[in-house]
Amino acid sequence: MKPIKAKIFTYFTMNINPPSEIQINNWLAENPGVEIIHVSQSESMMVKGGGVERNLSITIIYRESESKKFSAPRPLFSPS
Repeated sequence: MKPIKAKIFTYFTMNINPPSEIQINNWLAENPGVEIIHVSQSESMMVKGGGVERNLSITIIYRESESKKFSAPRPLFSPS
């Protein structure tokens, strides 16, 4: 059995719609042989320069499969 690994996506933005969805789907497409064990999300906001800055972190806990004979994974997020 292969070890458990973590992939963390963090994005700071003044926009309410950060591109994390695209980053994660691209990473999944590049790594089709992963078994996702757990996904967690953390968000925080702060006032900066008269606006609100958002920090979004998504952590994927995964294991690389023993066999790379998997088809492409379904996206974690559906396109809007």
